[in-house]
Amino acid sequence: MKVSYLLNKDNNNLNLIRLILASMVIIGHSAILNGSSTYWVDPIIYLFPFAASGPWAVNLFFFISGLVVTNSLISNRKPLQFIVARIFRIIPAFAFVVIFSALIIGPIVSTNTVKQYFDNSTVSSYITQNLMFKGYYNLPGVFVTNFFRNAVNGSLWTLAYEMSCYVILLGIFLIIRNREKLFYNIIIGLIILEGFSTNKFIFNWIGTNSEINLLPAAFALGSFFAVNADDISIDKFSVIGVFLICFFFRNSTHVNLFFNIACSVTVLYVSANKYFNLYRPKYDVSFGVYLWGFVVQQTLFHYTGRIYTGWHCIFSILISIALAYITHFLIERPGINLGKKGILKSRIINQFL
Repeated sequence: MKVSYLLNKDNNNLNLIRLILASMVIIGHSAILNGSSTYWVDPIIYLFPFAASGPWAVNLFFFISGLVVTNSLISNRKPLQFIVARIFRIIPAFAFVVIFSALIIGPIVSTNTVKQYFDNSTVSSYITQNLMFKGYYNLPGVFVTNFFRNAVNGSLWTLAYEMSCYVILLGIFLIIRNREKLFYNIIIGLIILEGFSTNKFIFNWIGTNSEINLLPAAFALGSFFAVNADDISIDKFSVIGVFLICFFFRNSTHVNLFFNIACSVTVLYVSANKYFNLYRPKYDVSFGVYLWGFVVQQTLFHYTGRIYTGWHCIFSILISIALAYITHFLIERPGINLGKKGILKSRIINQFL
């Protein structure tokens, strides 16, 4: 089936895929935040020793984001609407979780008194620095005795890189505009190829952390599928083929990149499977689950201490999903609707861009 067919939301179950990936991030963090337990192992590490659930899920998140967001931009070709849609899709829920963590959860679990807590400038720094995507993780007296100390929400770091991908994508679009897709493919191809290079020439500013330096390639791969949606077909033989390639390069230093590519193709194939589509979540709460997961796990450990990692994982997922639904209805949906109104108002302006 063509990728263009899969991009129709009625023909895929990406909402469930994203929910599973958000849950896999929680699974990946469980042993780190709760401590490991007998009879518990990270499922991705168990099956693929060169990978881990958290980074694996984040890379697939970036692939799906690159696919969906690029398809939206090149289909509508309205830059201002793209900016408004991205802002109102991400910022409201993100800001809510950051502010709620600082003003409600923080003073409740802090070892400081409420007065000492709010007198500390770290509280305002946590809010302002995170809202500027600078990855500020500490609040006064919060989680200082946890197994993983001090960090309130260690998952927020990825948002800066995701926003950077949006900015770069928009910049590429504004430069190329209506030219042949060959120009898109050249730039996208260079970004993907850089994932195989130890010496980065485009994204050398992101460092050498293996959890970070493959993210641009993951997003670019999604963009590549979107740009060439009418030309790329995916079936079971495609899935088998990419995993055979991954197996062939299993001892390569680039095995993680090959594995991410193989899983990306598989995700698209599975998302259209009729059996996988038997359950289709009505609402996409995956972003909320991702935002809440880490702080929920830290709060759970604060009250329960070290428990069996499997229980810690299950409880954290269930609580995060519940909070994600609340956030979706109270914050995300109103924000998205507000963004749609902004898009309508921007159409006149967009005609001049």
